[in-house]
This record gives sequence, C-alpha cells and structure tokens, in this order.
Amino acid sequence: MPRIMVLSLLALVTVALVAAPAKDATVTLTVTGLHCEPCADTVQEALQKVKGVKEAKVSYDDKEAVVKYDPGACKVDDLLKAVREAKGMSKYDATVKK
Repeated sequence: MPRIMVLSLLALVTVALVAAPAKDATVTLTVTGLHCEPCADTVQEALQKVKGVKEAKVSYDDKEAVVKYDPGACKVDDLLKAVREAKGMSKYDATVKK
C-alpha cells in the first residue's frame, strides 16, 4: 500500500476518534432531607443546573436521584455538592448508592 494511502487512512481514523462524542455516565444518589415533593423538585433543579448534566430525576418516594451526565464536563463530586447546596425547605445531603 503506498505510503500516502496509509497516512491518509491514519488521519481519517484519528479524526474519527477525536470527533467521537464522549459517552454519558449515569449515577444513582441516595438523597436525605427530602420531606415533600417540592423538596425533590428543588434538588432536581439544582442537579439540572450543573454543567454537563444531561438529565436528572429525583424521586421523593425512593429518596434517590438518577443523574445522566457527561463525565468530561462534571464529576460525581459536583453532583453531590449541588445537592448539599440546594436551597429549599430542608438541608439536603447525598451519597452514591451502592
């Protein structure tokens, strides 16, 4: 195979790898301090404001949050911090559900 074809092929593979979108991650958090549905809404809104969060769903009944996020844009610690700093009727906390 001529050298130019090999170099062209390598360039195309490199561009494809660089242009590939980052894979989203999902984490489930156990949330404490949820005393009512509006509390769950407050925590959900706080999570949705974190840069890199694609989707956040907080369940009052289950006392947990399921968050889909871009690990290249935010970390789990950012999500935990958002829960702890959410301003609502209660003081909230979160841990990663095992």
